[in-house]
Amino acid sequence: MQTRRWRARWFDLVGWLLLGSIGLVYWRWSSLSPHARGIILAAYGVVFALVMLPSALRTRGLLKTGAQAEGTIVGAEERTSIRRDQVVTDYYPQVRFTTPEGRQVVFTSSFGSPGEPELGDRLRVRYRPEDPGQAEVDHAITWMLRAAFGVVGGLGLLVAGVVVYAPPSSDLPTGILTKVEGTGQVRAVPASGQVGEMLTVYDERGDAQVAMTVARLKFSTGDEFDQPAHGLYMGAYVRLHAVVDQPDVPDLRARIGGRYYEEATFSAALAFGTPLDDSVLDPGEQGAGWLVFDVPDRHGQLVLRDPDEHTVGVWTY
Repeated sequence: MQTRRWRARWFDLVGWLLLGSIGLVYWRWSSLSPHARGIILAAYGVVFALVMLPSALRTRGLLKTGAQAEGTIVGAEERTSIRRDQVVTDYYPQVRFTTPEGRQVVFTSSFGSPGEPELGDRLRVRYRPEDPGQAEVDHAITWMLRAAFGVVGGLGLLVAGVVVYAPPSSDLPTGILTKVEGTGQVRAVPASGQVGEMLTVYDERGDAQVAMTVARLKFSTGDEFDQPAHGLYMGAYVRLHAVVDQPDVPDLRARIGGRYYEEATFSAALAFGTPLDDSVLDPGEQGAGWLVFDVPDRHGQLVLRDPDEHTVGVWTY
């Protein structure tokens, strides 16, 4: 009996810790990188499987090798939970049986149901002769459901973690292509580089349209008149070099934890310096200025996106 109580308290503690961690992750989810999200989901999958499967296997071993007895339902333990914004009550039968030595034992089944059990109903139980307090209703569903939840839930979270950690290539651009410098080849992959490097965007024919450089970054917490909503203003000093007449310049956005942040207010850009004006550029002309984003964190990426929301360039900082 003491062992069962200790296990129940242990599961309660683990449950509360998991709920607390889920709340913390939910709070910080938008600022996490795809890699961090994938690792967290995979870790939850492992924990879920480690919590559910050992308990299911112990119950299976008890039902397979434990001594048999006939028990009687003498009560039910009510446990409430919230599912889909509704309070739901499950009833876990309390069963009494007598060992061959004449010892009477009452235990609470680990398998509950929405319906209240009928008092006095008789059913078979299995128990460990050396510790009759470790008993369970002799029904395969008492361990199979728990094992199924462990396998399906754990594997599901693991698969979700892998997918998030390594997203499929279906997000690659189709309308604007990137030319591999020095080879003449054109590939439908985003250009990428570090802050300070120049990226060239090409059209679907492989002709260069515009070259862009994120020269440097600067962060600010704003002033008493203009405060960032997410915590930080990030100023990106951008240089443009037009290759054709009035090129369509892709939108630049900040991406942090998988979420995109568009440009902040014009007044915020003025606080950093001259805002970028890319409205009119003739071939060979250059433009430079600040673009400012309201972001929650210093670490992330600056992403060029075409009108169809395809990624055509990425600066990592």
